[in-house]
Amino acid sequence: MFDDSAYRNKPGYIYLIHAQETDRYKIGLTTRSVEARFAELNSSQSPYPLELIDWFETPNVTEDEKYFHEKYSAYRVHGEWFEFDKRTLKEVRREYQDDVGFTFPQLPRISLPGFSRLPTINRNNIALAMAGVGALWLIVVMSGYLPKTTPSNSSPSPPQKSLLSMASE
Repeated sequence: MFDDSAYRNKPGYIYLIHAQETDRYKIGLTTRSVEARFAELNSSQSPYPLELIDWFETPNVTEDEKYFHEKYSAYRVHGEWFEFDKRTLKEVRREYQDDVGFTFPQLPRISLPGFSRLPTINRNNIALAMAGVGALWLIVVMSGYLPKTTPSNSSPSPPQKSLLSMASE
């Protein structure tokens, strides 16, 4: 059996990989990038071409992997490999999605020289961009640039200075 003591209580990723042309799926962990682990598995450790189905980031890889391995132990065929029918696979994928809140569709790989200098599009970068948009929205709301509504039976309050106008004084 795999000795996970080196990974215990460490952050990383739990991934779900499919051995194409089979009903077999690997639930594994990595503290490196998912892409590096996938490339390693696909290059030498499988008689079938592998397809990365899903993954999520976690603060404790051993606990989350143990949860999935125990929950789906009835479907285990060997080590970290499980055999799922379509219904069970849908359930497993829903759990992966619930851990991160949503799953992104696979984007096509583009190999143009200009794109190689752009940052990689992954869940962390998209989550960071979404947090930035949320922070910008909060700044707009707090600065008073959105119209304020007043109840129809009260007199409007005098205009207040916005944070941006106070900062420029």
